[in-house]
Amino acid sequence: MTILKRAAVAAAIIVALVFSAGLLAALGGDGVRTTNQAAADTPDAQHAITVSGDGSVLAKPDTAHVTLGVQIQNAELSAAQSQASDQMNAVLASLKQSGISDDNIKTVNYSINVNQDYSKGTGEVTGYTVINMVDVKITDIDKLGAIIDSAVTAGANNVGGVQFSVENMDALVQQAREQAMADAKSKAEQLAKLGGVTLGAPVSISEGTSMPPQPMAARDAMSVASGAAAAPIQTGQNEITVSVTVS
Repeated sequence: MTILKRAAVAAAIIVALVFSAGLLAALGGDGVRTTNQAAADTPDAQHAITVSGDGSVLAKPDTAHVTLGVQIQNAELSAAQSQASDQMNAVLASLKQSGISDDNIKTVNYSINVNQDYSKGTGEVTGYTVINMVDVKITDIDKLGAIIDSAVTAGANNVGGVQFSVENMDALVQQAREQAMADAKSKAEQLAKLGGVTLGAPVSISEGTSMPPQPMAARDAMSVASGAAAAPIQTGQNEITVSVTVS
């Protein structure tokens, strides 16, 4: 190999070495990062204790909702509609005489069903059933039984279940929420002590609230019509429950 060729090869080697050195410097001197090194550069995942807490408050209901109305069957549609209309007007008049305002009476179902006879496989139309139901909001629960009985006497022959509720729940929910958070904090403090760690501020809080309605079985319309005593109604108590999950 001539001197000129040897000089060219040496120069190429020197250039390659200089380039490699620059590349290593740009990569932090090692050229390749291992998985462990990359993980060491990543901030530790945040550790947390997650607990649930419950709080509940009992309250006497102050509001009731009852569904009632008429169900009329007749061979002629017009006759069924007319009878249902007259009977329902009498029921509404009874409710208003009992002190129920129009704002607290809401129609929840008006339907017309075609009655058919399939015993002979023909599906012959035998008549029509007209149903007209209203939801009644009653704030004077002490009069609930008498109001229902008056409506039945006036013509209501379809009475649904009664549901009791508390009209203004804000203060009760706040009280249950405070209990739930105190319960969660107590659990977290115990777990932290057992685990040999200390608690910081909550990083997440979620909440669920429930107040299951308390239904009453439907009142037998025929027993009222036959002169039975006013329906005995027990409101009991509603339970307002708040559940929280805190990390």
